[in-house]
Amino acid sequence: MSRKILIVVVVLVIVGGFSYMMRAAGRAETEDLSNGDPFALSVPVIVTPSLQIASGQVLLYKATNVSEGPTSFRLMLYTDDSGVPAVYKDYTRVGAGKTVSYVYRPPSATLELGDESVEAPQPVRATFAPIPATGDPGVIRHIVANVQVMRVQKGANGSAMLDTPTVVPLSHCNFEPRSVIPYLGGHWYWNCAPDMYPVKPLPPQGDSGSR
Repeated sequence: MSRKILIVVVVLVIVGGFSYMMRAAGRAETEDLSNGDPFALSVPVIVTPSLQIASGQVLLYKATNVSEGPTSFRLMLYTDDSGVPAVYKDYTRVGAGKTVSYVYRPPSATLELGDESVEAPQPVRATFAPIPATGDPGVIRHIVANVQVMRVQKGANGSAMLDTPTVVPLSHCNFEPRSVIPYLGGHWYWNCAPDMYPVKPLPPQGDSGSR
């Protein structure tokens, strides 16, 4: 008899604890969404594909703060063979309406093109992302980014001339939860089609909307 009572008590404790955690997670999500931002649970970034530029070209990265206050973010540059940034630069407290830029000239590397091997600039991809531990995971929503491939040519009289730049297409990705309780071991993943498949936030408590 005592064993049955013990089993019932354990079950009640587990169910009660799980219910409490669900309510706590719901409150946390409601607080995160209280500012009216439907994507408050996602961390947005801006990324470029892997770019192979020609010898003599450079990459120009630009970002403009379109919000009404200062903002901070990080530019990270990766090589094709590494998930760790080869170069990164932090931009802190960029003023409202201000634009910052970064010129990058990739180092030379051996490029395999079919049966041919040539020395060319190393391929590079980039990510505009929040600075870790800054407390503003949604900062990328405040900036507009632009990446251009550029080349400076020498004119007949020796003066420098800028070729017409090539604008690189950018992609917006979200690091977002796909779980009912993301704070309790839910799965997070990179969603690079946020306009097509945005995260569906949980409604505030008391809302009868579907989950």
